[in-house]
Amino acid sequence: MTFLRIDLYILKRVALPLLATVGIAMAALLLERLIRLLDLFANRGGPMNIVIKMLANLVPHYLGIAVPAALFVGVLYASMRLSSDSELDAMRASGLSLRRLMMPIMVLSVVLVIASAYLIGFLQPYTRFAYRALVHLVVETAWDSAIERGAFFNGFGGKTILIGDISEGGSRLSQIFVKEVDQDGQDIVTTAESGQLERSSDLSLVLTLRNGVRTEAMPGTTDVTAVAFTELELPMDMVSPEPFRRRGERESELDFIELIQAYFKTPPTLHVEDIKAELNSRLVRTVSIIFLPFLAMPIGVSSRRTSKGLRMLVGILFLVAYFQILQFGRDAVGNAILGPAIALWLPFAIFGAVSLWLFYLANSRPGADPLSHVFESISDSSNWVLQNIRRALPRRSREAAE
Repeated sequence: MTFLRIDLYILKRVALPLLATVGIAMAALLLERLIRLLDLFANRGGPMNIVIKMLANLVPHYLGIAVPAALFVGVLYASMRLSSDSELDAMRASGLSLRRLMMPIMVLSVVLVIASAYLIGFLQPYTRFAYRALVHLVVETAWDSAIERGAFFNGFGGKTILIGDISEGGSRLSQIFVKEVDQDGQDIVTTAESGQLERSSDLSLVLTLRNGVRTEAMPGTTDVTAVAFTELELPMDMVSPEPFRRRGERESELDFIELIQAYFKTPPTLHVEDIKAELNSRLVRTVSIIFLPFLAMPIGVSSRRTSKGLRMLVGILFLVAYFQILQFGRDAVGNAILGPAIALWLPFAIFGAVSLWLFYLANSRPGADPLSHVFESISDSSNWVLQNIRRALPRRSREAAE
């Protein structure tokens, strides 16, 4: 029962910063993408529900980035708190080693590995394709890419349209002429001083005309009807875009099983180097999660003389550097510069070996600090830089006064 309570306590310590990191990272990443999408829709037009769908399709992609970082930060923060509050010393004095305290964390890591494997291997390819399809729909149905000012256009369901001027990214129109034929064969001509083009929820176009005249005439007769209006909504048949390509024409849109099949039988639209890079990159990124706690724990329980902020900064820099190396390795494999064994699996093996070695030192030598030299060097360097800045500021102030 005591061990169970300790396990739950450790998981609670890790889970709170983990969830907070996931929330902050997802909010920041989605907000950055939202700004881009709003800029796209400001130029192209479209309803907000399409923006929400596009953001929803990006959630699995950003979760694949946020989950490993959140696990690392969660373990690092929890170990720093346990160490600074002397709880870790009390646990180790009672006979609990770091290896025993890592057991609930490793269970959590295995669960996150399985979740990440599903996200990266199966969910992301489909949502990534759905996002690109929505972008294609918005871009290709933009009417301002089809109409030119001062030229007749016949692309909206048989309507002949002439626009004198276009502004505000193609949504604000002036000097409008529209000619069409209804089901009874009548010629309908609509002219207006100005108009506003908007999209409905299904991306269909509606042209709201203001201050114009609508004329209806039957060919071969003298019957003509003219009606003046201040505002008139005119539905526009959407320009049908070219169908979006099939999923799987890019290696990033293939799931794990499809990637393995493509590796042995590469489709003509793909290259075997890209298949190798994508498959090995996903595998390395997924299994790397299991070693993140072994690196975070030694950094967190290092010397108390080192500030928490510095330890957190060094840990995040380690993590960012490792995943940047993996990204570089993926590009090297895709460009046929290096093989996956050297470009991806060798950095993974080094990362795993260093993490396990640091954890072994922290576990077997409670008084030892394997990262003390790293932290002391960084601390001394930062103090030296700050001292020189402080010395330079008064000198510059005196020189400016003179």
